[in-house]
Amino acid sequence: MEQFRPFVEKLPDFFKPWGEEILLRYFDFEGRTSRATYWHCVLINIIIGAIFSLLIKVPLVGMIAGIVDVVYGIFMIVPGIAITVRRLNDTGKSWPYIFFALIPCVGWIIMLVFMLQDSQ
Repeated sequence: MEQFRPFVEKLPDFFKPWGEEILLRYFDFEGRTSRATYWHCVLINIIIGAIFSLLIKVPLVGMIAGIVDVVYGIFMIVPGIAITVRRLNDTGKSWPYIFFALIPCVGWIIMLVFMLQDSQ
């Protein structure tokens, strides 16, 4: 997704890791993503989600913010999976470990432990 490179280069320093990992490596399921970079991207997505949640409550802006929020959520499915697979690769696990997230009740705990592990 090199067409996003000029946009990523203009981002403030806080958002550059997000731009590099999400926009430039959109379909990249190979390689590694460090623990710090992974959690930095998660933090930025939480901030973006919180902003949309606040905007949805504003009259007249809420409907547009809701639509943009849904589009952003759909847009983030593939890079979210990709960055998680790269993080698993960084911890020494292969991509099928991502299916632990589908286990009801405890899957998110297992994935949290994997995402918090040191790099190998």
